[in-house]
Amino acid sequence: MIDAFVEGVRSIVQVCHLVILAPVALSIVAARGRWLAVVGALAGVVLGGWFFAAGWFTPSDGMLRLSAVPLIAAVVVLGAPRLFGRKEIIRSPVGVGALTGGVGLLVTQWWRPCVGEELGSILTNTPDQPWSQLLPTIGFMLGISLPLIAIGLAYVAWPPGPAAATRLGWAGCGLTAVLGVSVIAGQHGEIVSRLFQWSQ
Repeated sequence: MIDAFVEGVRSIVQVCHLVILAPVALSIVAARGRWLAVVGALAGVVLGGWFFAAGWFTPSDGMLRLSAVPLIAAVVVLGAPRLFGRKEIIRSPVGVGALTGGVGLLVTQWWRPCVGEELGSILTNTPDQPWSQLLPTIGFMLGISLPLIAIGLAYVAWPPGPAAATRLGWAGCGLTAVLGVSVIAGQHGEIVSRLFQWSQ
């Protein structure tokens, strides 16, 4: 688990992981950086990474496009509640965590990872031995998720005022919606290809 975590930390600089990190980070911003939003996001990324490695979900192109619809819906509920005439739709912190967790779980299925030694071992062995690879998978996914923890800590250390938090929430919502619409439009493959090119 420790070796996998270290490789995950080193892999943060590989932009191919932005397919996961960008929408999840933006969902945390849309949720105004609430701590349970960070916890939910981490849980979603870890669980989704394990599902991905086990090969339990292999979405078709159509399913991949449709999966962006709940992503957009989740961040709109989190980041733009005034569209519904309310200051806040999800009042429960647990509900906020569930939404960001759902985002993390969903976007990990879009992943096209840059494979190192530890992740290669996880991806090779998990389909046949999912439970034995659970801890290494948790380690790796937590490693690449350190930027998400950093966002949560930044909100704790330097909490924005209500107006700034609202503007950040709207920005997170808007950027995630743009990403979701690009996936619906069939640009996911192009996004992944460009990320791989930038990582070279």
